[in-house]
Amino acid sequence: MLISNEKILLHVHIKPRFSPRFFLFFILLNWLTACSVIDVQKGSSFSSSGRWMILPFQNYSQTPRAGEQVEEMLATLFRIRGISNIEMYQQQDEDKSGLLEFDDRKRQEKALLFALKDKVSYAVTGSVDEWQYKLGVGSEPAVGLTIRVIEISSGKVVWSARGARSGWSTGSLSGTAQKLLGELISSVEITES
Repeated sequence: MLISNEKILLHVHIKPRFSPRFFLFFILLNWLTACSVIDVQKGSSFSSSGRWMILPFQNYSQTPRAGEQVEEMLATLFRIRGISNIEMYQQQDEDKSGLLEFDDRKRQEKALLFALKDKVSYAVTGSVDEWQYKLGVGSEPAVGLTIRVIEISSGKVVWSARGARSGWSTGSLSGTAQKLLGELISSVEITES
């Protein structure tokens, strides 16, 4: 059975059903959605009049003092969200030798006890899991965080969120972290009372 040239030409000149723009859009959409992962607890509402404190974050990343950078950013973002009565925990020098505590878990425990004694309503703490520029051609910023809000009177975690985000090679690490933190705390409902 021979196929005529006309039939071959008919099959060669078939136009694609989808335009190249559609495929480009589809690839970009997949690429952009793969840049961040976020899990947030919903349904919690907090009073803006309560007393809040940012406690130390545990730093599991390879970058020294990444937890302190997150603490500062969170305090600012919560103020922007309407919590004006938020303060940073200042490490208490309780050691007789005058040395400050550098174990993040111990600092967190001491800060929680201090918040309980100081009659704080809510404490914000968590961990920094990733804080780096990924090595390679683009050196993209990558951030991974966990945030918890603890009701001091009961000691219970009343809100939590976890997320990871990578940025563009032209972006900064702090800018990527700020975007992630903003996304994570955007679901926290602040009521005026």
